[in-house]
Amino acid sequence: MKAILLLALQTLFFVSLFAQKNDISIDTDHKELNEIFVWAKQKARSFVVTGKRGPVNIHQKNQESATVSYLPSYWAGYPLRTAFYSRDFCHQAIGAHLLGLEAENFTMLRAFAASATPSRKWFPLWAINFDGTPYTLDYKNDDNFVREIPAVFELVEKNAQLYDWTKDQRYLTDSALRQFNAKAVSDFVLAHDLKNPNGVAESDGSGNIFKGTATYNEHRDQTLIEAGDGIGSQYQAYMAFAKLSELSGENAQARIYNEKAKALWNYFNKEWGIVDNKELYNRGYDKNNLPVAGWGKENSWFLPLKEITDPRSDRHLKYLNYIDEQLGSKEGLPENIEAITYVPELFFKYGQNERGWKWLKYIISKINTVHAMATLTGNNGDYPEVSFVLISNVVQDMMGVNPGKKGYAIETCSHLPKELGRVKVSNVKIGRGMYTVEQRAVSETILSYTGGEAVQYWQAGFPGSHPYLYCNGKKTKSSIGQKNGITYSYIVVKIIGDRQYSVTTQL
Repeated sequence: MKAILLLALQTLFFVSLFAQKNDISIDTDHKELNEIFVWAKQKARSFVVTGKRGPVNIHQKNQESATVSYLPSYWAGYPLRTAFYSRDFCHQAIGAHLLGLEAENFTMLRAFAASATPSRKWFPLWAINFDGTPYTLDYKNDDNFVREIPAVFELVEKNAQLYDWTKDQRYLTDSALRQFNAKAVSDFVLAHDLKNPNGVAESDGSGNIFKGTATYNEHRDQTLIEAGDGIGSQYQAYMAFAKLSELSGENAQARIYNEKAKALWNYFNKEWGIVDNKELYNRGYDKNNLPVAGWGKENSWFLPLKEITDPRSDRHLKYLNYIDEQLGSKEGLPENIEAITYVPELFFKYGQNERGWKWLKYIISKINTVHAMATLTGNNGDYPEVSFVLISNVVQDMMGVNPGKKGYAIETCSHLPKELGRVKVSNVKIGRGMYTVEQRAVSETILSYTGGEAVQYWQAGFPGSHPYLYCNGKKTKSSIGQKNGITYSYIVVKIIGDRQYSVTTQL
């Protein structure tokens, strides 16, 4: 125990130094975006509890009077509950990484992974207290605890994403993570595919969250036995597990799960998602195994968010329009602002930059002015997800800054809307490297490598088909790719030292 506490204190000291010397920051001509980014950093960091001491299970009957030491962690869930929740953690983790909370992310992910046991049918706990124990508001015993199917698969997906951002080998080698990932994509699916055996994890349709539901939508649709956010997240889990397997040298296993992912994608686009649906997508199946269409919030927008819809199809484009229309209606707009924080990512992902910015601005408007930020209590403005996700919405989704693939250290592809002519973000950490990226519209990216390993590679991408790109004025033949149905052009630039590099679509 002393060794664990010492490690926690050392981690806290390191994070503090990191925040002081390498703090992520933004510079743009858009005054409100600058202000909200500063607010989001401060707000998110106020939820960090690493090294602190506090009560166990606030708001529980017979609350313990003694205090305990908290693990490296942060609030992910209601601020009045001393716990982190699996769904919230999955959505906050990239923002947390950008804020330097690497130790917290690993500790929290591992805690969820270790909590999935055979007696819980490989469901992880829904909520974990800051000291690592089950949060008893949501857990009574191994047969009676809150659980929602998408979270199981999102945790696998998040494992792969956090490895990409950190290059921390523990995400590949830790025994609890390895067992959880393997069970989530195999034994878990088999144990929860009984009513309608089709390879899709399902709930019992009772509508009781303590028995498990198929969807994140807790306000309706809990009686679905299969849901869009479940099948979409399962698809991404297969893809993530294949990637983790390949990175671990388990190539045969990687091929198996790439094929499973492909098969599930085909099943969705040829049957599950379209049977008896002439224009849009089914978002679930009921107890009678009948397809359910219409608006289901999470189980609707998670379909394209998790990339299980075919972006080349008219149906997919109509569905993006449908999502935007439903969110724009009084009946379709979620009351809780944290639910809407998924939406900017969705539209930026498919190159619908104006829509992405529209919904990001909507979130900003709910947070409102700098004065309101300090006092806001309504609309769940104090909900941790709002501040953490705003950081990743700006950096990853809108600016298009991501860890590189195939040996590239960093990839960029701007999704700036017309209203933002220039956005610069400093101190983005990927692996052991630190970068500053400036996007100018969708036609120029300026990158500086400000620390870490001596040689890095940058895949500089731009939407559209450009036969040539210009790196520091030098004309370079580009490669043309497709991602999420969008054509983009890119070159790979070797980054040496602390030089500044500019890539443009034209001189």
